[in-house]
Amino acid sequence: MDRVTLGLIASLLALACGPAAAPAPSGGAAPAAASAPLSDAAYRQQVIDAARAEGEVNAALHTSWTPDGIQRLEDALEREYGVRIRINFTPIVNYGQRSAELLTEVGAGATPSFDVYQISDVTAAVLRRVGAVETVNWAPLLPAGTPAGSMAGEGAYVVVYTDHFGLMSDPTTISDADVPRSLKDLGNARWRGKVMLFVSANVYLPWVIRLGKEETYAALSALVQNGAVADTYPNQLTRFAAREYSLATTGVTFQQIAQARGIPSRFTPIDFSANTDHYAFVARGAAHPNAAKLLAAVLAGPEGQRLEVEYIGVGNRYYPDNRESKLEQEALAAGFPSFAWADNPDAITFVLSPEGEEVQREMERILKGG
Repeated sequence: MDRVTLGLIASLLALACGPAAAPAPSGGAAPAAASAPLSDAAYRQQVIDAARAEGEVNAALHTSWTPDGIQRLEDALEREYGVRIRINFTPIVNYGQRSAELLTEVGAGATPSFDVYQISDVTAAVLRRVGAVETVNWAPLLPAGTPAGSMAGEGAYVVVYTDHFGLMSDPTTISDADVPRSLKDLGNARWRGKVMLFVSANVYLPWVIRLGKEETYAALSALVQNGAVADTYPNQLTRFAAREYSLATTGVTFQQIAQARGIPSRFTPIDFSANTDHYAFVARGAAHPNAAKLLAAVLAGPEGQRLEVEYIGVGNRYYPDNRESKLEQEALAAGFPSFAWADNPDAITFVLSPEGEEVQREMERILKGG
């Protein structure tokens, strides 16, 4: 999540009046009060039949999807549910911008521009809080082999991939035994002038949650005083490849890019395993809600995950044998605890509070050398 995202959603939350709107029922029109509940099989078929009638879905998904990848998703939908659905794909580009658009549309009672959205865990929690997310009975819709952990938010969303934030280091100059294990370790004099920090303060919010704000401030200040520089992910990669720096706090995706380019690198946690889940959800009042449910379910399922890894480069940590799961398990085995926003609802509330905003401003000041 970036500062723009947090600022937008915090402002929108402040403007939201009254209680959150009740979620729309997951099957379209509300059933009569006397209707008997559908069996899982009947519910699944009901959604499939309704999706067939809709015929298409408007989806705001990860920017890296290509026309070929979208066609393969359409093929996966047809194989799983026996229905051909056209996916009208739009790159999500900016979570904050899309969230603001959706909240404006929901608040105005307008049909959302997109039926299914991809979003980060913190932003998803905000959208759910203000009633922009439809609650879905996902279990009957998910393809066989989908881990139960892929369902989140009490039916609000499904996990499509997990990102990790940690430390990229050069194994040709730093031994495994010497790799720093914490932000505090990175401030050691032996790493003077060798460390890059990611430039956005918000990525260090999990450290504030786990370690406390004063300890996090002190660690970041020591790093900056030790010659650490703050830069963007792409610039970090360029400077790491040029061996200008041998350590960088970064996302695992960029370490994987380095590895794919033949640049010696390793990825390890710092203080804890920092996991960020990214979700797909169905917008309340969507034009094609049933087709949206099937697309989101396929994205979370085994075939969708294979396509996510191929086109996006990341998978879902709830699958036992993929890179994201192994990263977390290796971290736990090495004595690092796990952090995920999904497991810390109180932390999300803090981040969106005035105190949380002040903490981000202070960390920004520190990263700028203040």
